[in-house]
Amino acid sequence: MPEPPTGQGGDIATVAYQDAHQHHDSAYYEQPLAYDEPMHYGNPTASCGPECAPSRCEMLLNAFSNLACLNDCAPSPALNICQAPVMIGGGFGGSGRTNLRGTQIVSGTSFVATGTGTIPVNQANSSLLYDVAGNVANPDFASILTGTLGGDGRYTFQVVESIGGTNLGLPPNTVFLNATATEQVGGGIVNGELWDISVNGLQTFNIVIPDAANAGAAVVGRSKIATNNSAMPRTRTFFNYDLMNNVPLNDAGVSVNRFTPGFEYAFGRNDGASIEFRVPFASTLSSDVIANGQTQTGDVEFGDLFLAYKQVLYQSTDVVFSGGVSLTLPSTNDLNVQMADGSTALLVENQAIHLMPYFASIVNLTERMFYQGFIQVDIDVTGNHVVTNSGMESRLRDTTRLYSDGALGYFLRRRGEKPDAIFNAIIPTIEMHYERQLQRGNTLSDGIFVLGTPNADYQSNFNMVFGSTFEVCNNEAISVGYAVPMGDGTDQMFDGQLRAVWNRYF
Repeated sequence: MPEPPTGQGGDIATVAYQDAHQHHDSAYYEQPLAYDEPMHYGNPTASCGPECAPSRCEMLLNAFSNLACLNDCAPSPALNICQAPVMIGGGFGGSGRTNLRGTQIVSGTSFVATGTGTIPVNQANSSLLYDVAGNVANPDFASILTGTLGGDGRYTFQVVESIGGTNLGLPPNTVFLNATATEQVGGGIVNGELWDISVNGLQTFNIVIPDAANAGAAVVGRSKIATNNSAMPRTRTFFNYDLMNNVPLNDAGVSVNRFTPGFEYAFGRNDGASIEFRVPFASTLSSDVIANGQTQTGDVEFGDLFLAYKQVLYQSTDVVFSGGVSLTLPSTNDLNVQMADGSTALLVENQAIHLMPYFASIVNLTERMFYQGFIQVDIDVTGNHVVTNSGMESRLRDTTRLYSDGALGYFLRRRGEKPDAIFNAIIPTIEMHYERQLQRGNTLSDGIFVLGTPNADYQSNFNMVFGSTFEVCNNEAISVGYAVPMGDGTDQMFDGQLRAVWNRYF
């Protein structure tokens, strides 16, 4: 491939562009040639050389060889395509949050009561009444069924309220389930002795938690190919930063600071292919979620590892098409939802692998304006293992999603136009990012426990990014942008997103 948009040295595409368009901008001629390879001048009938078969029909039988031939023999892209910046990108990725409904056993207030009643020889058959000191109602509890004798010599009886209205100290949305009375001192039941009363209730909860189907990226966000990327393979290292306000990971919303270091390495004939690797992490909501409690919101969480392959499919002086596949590997923490008493309501084991084929393009529109776009499908191929406090075990697979991303860029200043300026080039861009579920969200239920929202609408969100890329030197660039959510707000993943991207090309 020709030199990356911010690569060092000259650009073979300079000559190709001048020859194809008869352009005579002196800025183009200031750049010396950097490659020793023979140049192609955009002649579609140019011979492929001995490395390619003379018959294109025969080459179609071997896809990879055909792609290599097209890449080697096609006209070189024009200069402004070769120097076009990466797409800045925008969005959190994933559904954000979901609903969790179910029940759990909770404890109420512990009481101390005086026990009196009929005590037969077989004390396990005693019939006792329990009076809680200070209560007007007398007695407050009555024993039922047969008592049990513990190894410590103390009896325990199941009890019920003898007169309704006792304040049992149960939390809201809880109904009385059962209570027990246990002797404080063993050695046989005696009228007037003290007993400990423990009360249990069945609580119904309906809480908001991070998206369980997206556990691998629930609190960090999902990676996609259009974030800090281009349709053209490039050799580079990079670092992405995102500040997102009010991400709906819970009822209150969470501020997420996300960081993504990574690299891309171009290889093959004319650098016509590349591999990419990212390691996202964030300061965000903890993956150990405390329902109805204070979940830590400044926790450092790692996201899923991201790998991608890119291959140029076709190129001309004004168009480059490429395609490939990316995938995410489960490397982040499991999602563990705990109730306020520390018991686990839901455990989502992060096991999902996402396979995401994509297609990309970059097109010259004028001598200074260009378009760049991506379209990608995100498929969860394995799903996550889910365990609930009701004993239900299942596998939850995320919905298939479509990502569509496009950008318009304009070379306000091209490389070489102002040699003494702080920035070699200034390229403002406007980007549009659209995400939509292609299936309804999955729901798990055992009749009592429900994870998800049954019959929920297809989720979609649309963001616009306004930003610019600044070339610090020929092989280094900084891009800054701000993403604004569009629409009615029901599917918005943040109130606003600040993005800063650094790239160094080799």
